[in-house]
Amino acid sequence: MNFANIIEEVLIADYKLKHNDTVRQIESIFRNNGFYTTREYPIYKMGDGSGKKGRIDLVARKGRFRVAVEYDHHKLIKWKSFQKIIQINPECAIAISGDGGLKENIVRASHYVRKLRQPLYVVSLKEKAYTTVRGVENDG
Repeated sequence: MNFANIIEEVLIADYKLKHNDTVRQIESIFRNNGFYTTREYPIYKMGDGSGKKGRIDLVARKGRFRVAVEYDHHKLIKWKSFQKIIQINPECAIAISGDGGLKENIVRASHYVRKLRQPLYVVSLKEKAYTTVRGVENDG
């Protein structure tokens, strides 16, 4: 499986649509690549100590390989999106900004990704660009 090809396909999703419609487009990309998908994947305890429940926009699975996808329509990817991703400890995570730039979202991700052992792809649909961010624990 060449995951970079899937990320390249995700870049064509239309961020000008409503949130759920864009998530459906992304879900379709994963399904077309042989993944089983679940939208609104439940999280039973947020990582912020609040005790609140949450939902991840999309979780895609292929065998034991699990991908968590959080899509935030606005400029900055929300802190709680990173918190939700971390809770399920996926093999790969994707944080997507619809209308935001890649640079400001990389800065935000780098502050939070320390708790994630696996790679986190940060995607800007507006700029049609992405990068991989790794936490401090992964730099060695």
